[in-house]
Amino acid sequence: TAILGDYSIQSDSVIFEPLIPFTPSLRYEVLLENRLVGEIDIPQAVSSTTLIGIYPSQDTLPENLLKFYFVFSHPMREGHSLAYVSLLDAQGDTLPNTFLNLQPELWNAEKTVLTLWLDPGRIKRDLQPNKSLGAPLTTGKRYTLVVSERWPDDLGAGLTQSYTKRFVAAARDMTSPDIKSWTFKTPPKGTTQVLEIHVREALDYVLLQNTIRILDARGKTVNGVIQVNNKEQVVQFVPAMPWLVGTYKVLVESRLEDLAGNNLNHLFDRDLTDTRTKPSQQTVFELNYQID
Repeated sequence: TAILGDYSIQSDSVIFEPLIPFTPSLRYEVLLENRLVGEIDIPQAVSSTTLIGIYPSQDTLPENLLKFYFVFSHPMREGHSLAYVSLLDAQGDTLPNTFLNLQPELWNAEKTVLTLWLDPGRIKRDLQPNKSLGAPLTTGKRYTLVVSERWPDDLGAGLTQSYTKRFVAAARDMTSPDIKSWTFKTPPKGTTQVLEIHVREALDYVLLQNTIRILDARGKTVNGVIQVNNKEQVVQFVPAMPWLVGTYKVLVESRLEDLAGNNLNHLFDRDLTDTRTKPSQQTVFELNYQID
């Protein structure tokens, strides 16, 4: 079978870049005008990629859980994640049609973080998939998420091992995050100690890192790094420069979600015909804290 790719000429060499990476352990023939001029063997890739984490990290998740995040130590190969991820019931049977098969898949730019959605059509009540198949998860039941060690990274090597996450489904989460309940543990002035924001419930692991910004008393962005800890219930902000005395603002984008996809403005699974309450249109929420 001919291999698709691009050719280029550099000095006295012809450079071939395959469209799809060569497969480890296979031998390839090089032909010139249908005449064999050489063979190459692709060595077996050595596995060094690990699955750093599966989020949410809690072992009790809402029945209407919307998505999982998979964080890897090295870039992964795209396009076939559902062949390597399975959800099992308490009897060890694989549950079909659990995840949304998106193409292209939802990877970050570095191909180290995959977002895998449970099928929203089965989560949202009154939609046909929900009526015919039911929700992917059922309150009170136990599940095991399994990640196969055969999942290849971008070099074709599998993971160093298989991974499992066991959890139980709790009742549906039908309330938006309450930003007014958040509390702060403020650092001393003149230090680069962390600011802790206790968000009071498990929130979306990735969105927590991308929807929160700190402003100083002059309204300028405070540079630093956000870390998510304590099972996605605590945000730690590590400043690049020592804290100064003054009032600081925490700006939180309304797209921040809980584990069920409920954001700061509205529920993920809401009755669009119910006009009694209108979702907020606010795009950014603001909180303040003081460093003395």
